[in-house]
Amino acid sequence: MENQTNSVTPMAMSYGLYMGLALILNSVIFYINGTPFAHSSVYITYAILIGGTVWTMKIYRENHQDGGVTYGKALGLGTLQALFASLVFGFFTFVLFTLVDKTLSEKFLSFLEEEFTRSGISESQIDTIMPMYRKFMSPAFYSFSQIFSITFYGFLFSLVVAIFFRKESTNPFHGVE
Repeated sequence: MENQTNSVTPMAMSYGLYMGLALILNSVIFYINGTPFAHSSVYITYAILIGGTVWTMKIYRENHQDGGVTYGKALGLGTLQALFASLVFGFFTFVLFTLVDKTLSEKFLSFLEEEFTRSGISESQIDTIMPMYRKFMSPAFYSFSQIFSITFYGFLFSLVVAIFFRKESTNPFHGVE
């Protein structure tokens, strides 16, 4: 029978909730300021993901002195934490787009069109691209894309952060059945 005390799932769920709430707070602050799609919000989201991952891995490593922390376990912890945070944030995003501000989808499409124009894409290309975005832009699709992207970036950040938090076991009989 496997020892379940070393499982990363409960910790990933708890700290994923904290990270999800931090992402929601970031989003609410930018929404209240009238800039829900600002680039600085994305950078703060990255900082929350990195900071939350570092914080969780540090605590996990401190709590598992004897057993050590393998690279794979640290990577799994960070990725699971990002998944749980993204589920919380994805639910919030869905509620925001469907119940709080039903015009947010149109605001996002207008923002996207302005960004395309600012980046130098020709008007004819924008006229070709925007109907495709309008077709796929729904609260459910946007929420799913948030879940996917936050989990993906959490995985990428965990790939790097886990290198610094892996720790060899001090117990010579750890893992021996």
